[in-house]
Amino acid sequence: MEVKVMNQNEKKEVMGKFAKKLENAIKREVTVTKEIENDKALIKYLEAQKAAGAALDTTAYESYDAWIDTIKKQIKKSESTLTNIEFKKVELEAVNQYLA
Repeated sequence: MEVKVMNQNEKKEVMGKFAKKLENAIKREVTVTKEIENDKALIKYLEAQKAAGAALDTTAYESYDAWIDTIKKQIKKSESTLTNIEFKKVELEAVNQYLA
């Protein structure tokens, strides 16, 4: 099998497309940050409802604790996404330097 070697223009074209993907991923940062804030507010609300002895108003969860645990897992995933976005920012900077 023959491997095609790209010329400089072809490499820059590929890297330019990659840069666009990185930029789109980075744009999600604000949305993910807001999701984390909303999830943290929801946890506070659920903890207050639990402390007040309020009846659980959903059948999706067995208890307030189960609901809170699910939200905490979502927060961890979102925080991981933010970490990945930070890495993508570094990648984008390197790609842009290559393309310059």
